[in-house]
Amino acid sequence: MILNIAMCDDEKIHRDILKKDLAQTLNKDSYTLMEFDSGENLLNNYPKNVDLLLLDIQMKNIDGFDLAKEIRKFDTDVHIIFTTAFADFMQKGYEVRAFRYLLKPIQYNDFSKHILECINCINEEYKNFITIKESESGEIIKIPISSILFVETVSRSVLIHTDSEVYKSRINLNKIEDSLKGNNFFRCHRSYLINLNKVNCITKNSALIKNHEIFVSKYKVKDLKIALTNVLGDLLC
Repeated sequence: MILNIAMCDDEKIHRDILKKDLAQTLNKDSYTLMEFDSGENLLNNYPKNVDLLLLDIQMKNIDGFDLAKEIRKFDTDVHIIFTTAFADFMQKGYEVRAFRYLLKPIQYNDFSKHILECINCINEEYKNFITIKESESGEIIKIPISSILFVETVSRSVLIHTDSEVYKSRINLNKIEDSLKGNNFFRCHRSYLINLNKVNCITKNSALIKNHEIFVSKYKVKDLKIALTNVLGDLLC
């Protein structure tokens, strides 16, 4: 799993310290890092699927608390760790559900401890998501498992169809199938993986999910009916 981390601090020296501490704490291939030098810059260029935000409180124009309040209007999932030189700000963090505070000057042992605790929480939450690298944008996308309708292979890519969007990735279908074990997904064809919870009905050689008709291998029809009955009960047409 690759973590998406963002930091916002208007002083470069503090951003450099955080970058150094992150590099010491985490494997370089386990996270991406985006830097912002002002609250306005962060709001205007807010990245998708941020897992962890390291946010300074004392900044010009818009402080960290007001910035966090704005962010919570459209991102209720990101974990926020505030950095501050003043302990008396800590009470206000409850308003924006801050995960932790780090007091400046930040000690590496404290930083490492709280970052790893936060990542453990994120990892627990990720059990309800799959993470992919989107082919078109190159972004790391976190997809709620419950939103997935089905996954199909097209050429050398896979298309992940969800309730609201379709994502394209180079990830192997077998790998996605492994990551979704225990979540009621069924491989109905070598090119299709379907969410049993989303199936409306099955016919002789297809499964209907919303407005999609998905081909089912004749060798898989019997097993699909059994799997559907176990998961959904007698909803077959």
